Amino acid sequence: MMLHEWFWDLYMTTIAYIHDGTSVYDSIFLKQLSSENTVYFLTFNGNPEFAPKQATLVRMPGLFSTVMLGMIEGLLMYAIAPLRALVLRLYLALVKPQIALGCMVTKYGFYVALSGFKPFILIIWGSDILLAPKRLFPSRLVVKLTLRRADAVIVDSEVQKEAALQLGCNPERILKFPWFDPKNVHAAHLLASKADIRKRLGWTENPIVINTRSHEPIYGVEYFVEAIPEVINKLPEARFLILGEGHLSAKLKEKVKELRVEDYVKFLGMLPREDTIAYVNAADLYVSTSLSDGTSASLLEAMTLGLPPLVTAIPGNMEWIRDGWNGYLVGIRDPHMLAEKITVLLNDKDLRYKLGKNAQETIETRVDWQESSRAFSDLIFKLAKD
Repeated sequence: MMLHEWFWDLYMTTIAYIHDGTSVYDSIFLKQLSSENTVYFLTFNGNPEFAPKQATLVRMPGLFSTVMLGMIEGLLMYAIAPLRALVLRLYLALVKPQIALGCMVTKYGFYVALSGFKPFILIIWGSDILLAPKRLFPSRLVVKLTLRRADAVIVDSEVQKEAALQLGCNPERILKFPWFDPKNVHAAHLLASKADIRKRLGWTENPIVINTRSHEPIYGVEYFVEAIPEVINKLPEARFLILGEGHLSAKLKEKVKELRVEDYVKFLGMLPREDTIAYVNAADLYVSTSLSDGTSASLLEAMTLGLPPLVTAIPGNMEWIRDGWNGYLVGIRDPHMLAEKITVLLNDKDLRYKLGKNAQETIETRVDWQESSRAFSDLIFKLAKD
């Protein structure tokens, strides 16, 4: 073995990354981890959407499909957790990782905690710690147990960190950083120009408002839809672009027809991340009506591109947006206030430019993916080699 190969092997770590593969964050983490380590992606999901080729995919058999569990999330999910933990333990024995990364404190993180595997890094997703402990009695106990057994905990926002601390997590075990690399956004939006996208939409001269959140109750996209008629009454040239999919997609499309604004709205469904960024870059205003969130990657993408953000005044958003300086904040479940702010912003190009410029500067001064990924890598190396 050559000296440089020996040196590389010394610092490489064999990692088991454990999740569903249903989020773009899975792709971000797996690509980053695989650039420096040997990574096995273990999942009970038979068809993980975000599974980059750099990691070795290992599908584990489960009692129920991921889709079914998503629909009946609750007691049944926790009832089968011990069996899933046993299956996971068997696969970990086959893969022989030096460290396990379990995602979501109420799901895969819980399975790792029950399996007894060490060392174990828990990656908190958002609603798993912000909402789940308040909804179902066992969830709070599950979260506390998982936090206690984790050797380290990764969060992307102060609100997640505070929630973990309140549930008994050791503050010395928490590493916080935004899961976001601005360079990826700049590279992606160059694939298509604003003019090309607007021509494709047939909205070359219209002001465009975009929402890219998933169509799930937690993201409140229905309140965005409800605000549209009020904006159209004052600005009939305004157009609205809705990306993403989810359990509420059919209802949202029906609501648009019911409100008789289908000529002003386009649903584009779930797009590759590069295409999503290109559409965001072509818009004039980014809107998120989320009811709960940590640090939203879609918000940071819009800010990176200099798009003025109009988002709900929830803790995760308020960590990034100062009202009137680099965006606007509105109350949750308030389509009238939302419509008012959309109208103000679409009527004032200079204000949009100022907010967008300040948003862009916020990202430039506060986000350093190289530093964040280095801290993450150092943590993995330290725990794996101890």
